[in-house]
Amino acid sequence: MAKKIRDAIKVVAVFDSGVRPVKFKWRGRVYGVKEITYTWASREGSARILHFTVSDGATLFELAYNSSSLGWSIEEVDS
Repeated sequence: MAKKIRDAIKVVAVFDSGVRPVKFKWRGRVYGVKEITYTWASREGSARILHFTVSDGATLFELAYNSSSLGWSIEEVDS
């Protein structure tokens, strides 16, 4: 069951022909992104938000990148 989170996080990402998260730090722990399972975009006002459903091999996470503020957040966790 997915759990809503909405915490700010730190992300290591590759910006080459788009954006691809590689690993992120949440609540003191570093998670490696083993797979990006789905991506989509949305808007919050004038800001474009890029969403990524990623897996560390055991858990699914929804990460969001705000292209205006350049900030990342973790939106949901599904273990």
